[in-house]
Amino acid sequence: MGDTKRRLDRRWIWITLGLSALLLLPAGCAGLAAYSFSQAGEPWPVDCEDAADFAYATMPVSARDAHCTEMHWMDTYIQIEFRMPAAEAAGWVAGTFPAAEASSSEEGLHASYPPEAGQAYEVGIHVRYEGGDTALVRVVAYDF
Repeated sequence: MGDTKRRLDRRWIWITLGLSALLLLPAGCAGLAAYSFSQAGEPWPVDCEDAADFAYATMPVSARDAHCTEMHWMDTYIQIEFRMPAAEAAGWVAGTFPAAEASSSEEGLHASYPPEAGQAYEVGIHVRYEGGDTALVRVVAYDF
């Protein structure tokens, strides 16, 4: 009798553990999905040197007012924005992104790279010349 009772007790333990796993696993996945969606598209500041490295670039020495953000969900999306002397902007773009091609006057330049872990797959470069001798440079990079 004691042996049968012990088997029943073990059986109920395994049944309870199995049912708990079946109920808690979907609840955990739903919680993780809800958290993921709540964080999607939320940009946060990131170090500009790290952001530039992701975009196959280096920050120019003359850059000022630099502001860099990063967003994650399924892709990594980095935006780098800074001002630099207008006379240096074209040379920096040509030296940093030699493979960049013009997309349109509104979109600026565009460069594609082979997929590589930890690096951008697509990079968009837009330079807007402001009044005087200043250029506003915006680099947007993302992976898939």
